[in-house]
Amino acid sequence: MAGDPKAEAALALHRFGFGPRIGSIAAIESDPRGAFLAELDRPGIGRIADPDLLSGGEAARAAFHFRQERRAQRLAERAEREMEKQAASAPTQPGAALAPPGAADAGMANDMVGTAENPAPKPKRDPGPGIPQQLYLEEAKARIDAALGAELGLVERLVWFWSNHFCVSADKGGVRPLCGAYEREAIRAHLLGGFADMLLAVESHPAMLVYLDNARSIGPDSAAGRNRGKGLNENLAREILELHTLGVRAGYTQDDVTGFAKVITGWTVFPPKQNPERGGEFVFNPRMHEPGPQRVIRPKTRARLRGGCAAAGTGRKPGEAIPGYGRRSQGNGEGAGCRARGVGGTARKAENPGRVDRVGAARDRRGAARHSPRAPGAQSARRAGVAAARSERIP
Repeated sequence: MAGDPKAEAALALHRFGFGPRIGSIAAIESDPRGAFLAELDRPGIGRIADPDLLSGGEAARAAFHFRQERRAQRLAERAEREMEKQAASAPTQPGAALAPPGAADAGMANDMVGTAENPAPKPKRDPGPGIPQQLYLEEAKARIDAALGAELGLVERLVWFWSNHFCVSADKGGVRPLCGAYEREAIRAHLLGGFADMLLAVESHPAMLVYLDNARSIGPDSAAGRNRGKGLNENLAREILELHTLGVRAGYTQDDVTGFAKVITGWTVFPPKQNPERGGEFVFNPRMHEPGPQRVIRPKTRARLRGGCAAAGTGRKPGEAIPGYGRRSQGNGEGAGCRARGVGGTARKAENPGRVDRVGAARDRRGAARHSPRAPGAQSARRAGVAAARSERIP
């Protein structure tokens, strides 16, 4: 028995989008599934085209210059206070006439209300939020506007899902001005592509490198490590293995985390103070990279070749160091967890293993189509995952 078309359209909007809006139920009630699939093919879907929003590098440089100006202002104010303090404590000249009674009170009153010759200083105006907070608020507004303006909301909901999966925190000072650019450049730009491409964009983005301290991770035996006496930071490596790709029960060990952290040493950002033109952008620094072979879960991989060697001129991609990148991203490690969360977050059917498996199979077919230039279904492969998730009637 066929269900009520309006009820099914409303249910689809609630489960796959942000809920019905005026006219949306009537617009898709004849074919809800086709309407959602058509949204995936709209040009520029999921992107925020606002020329006023800064790139990650521009935002980092703007925040750096703001902090430098604030620092210079604080130093100038401190010097002025010191001068006033020294002038007030200077000894009085001998033979100076004593002030008449009541003169001190009159002088204090004049300082408060001012005189015609010396008007009282104006109170300082609140300058408002600083540049990092302004950038953050502008990006947050653009993000909310994109969600409110979405007709169906499937793509925007996918943006929110992947931004949550690959989350960074604005509470960390250096990350705040980069949050919006991070979502636009790493999440939205790869939303309807392959997981491996999004993974590489996320892990090499300056917001993630700063948030999980990989920008300061130095190989103990690298040139920088030997000279500075600084060492390894495992935060990003652990996050990639535990949350972003393989999962907590994937069988890796602490040695794998340490080895992988050594592989991605050298993934850092240009310091804005040293490089005013590219400050805040990703760079591979070979002097910070741990030399020698490293073992990560399976076979030995040479860290210099698997780490950041695109910048070192070897012709290989830095992302090949990431478990789950390329061929491995089509396996069962990150796939099972992300499939279950993705299906559960939209259709609320994660408890149905069959449905999750169908989404995974469709996703694997998509990956095969993307990497095979002769595959006839490459253009429509990205629709397979969504179609598989809805292949059964939702009760």
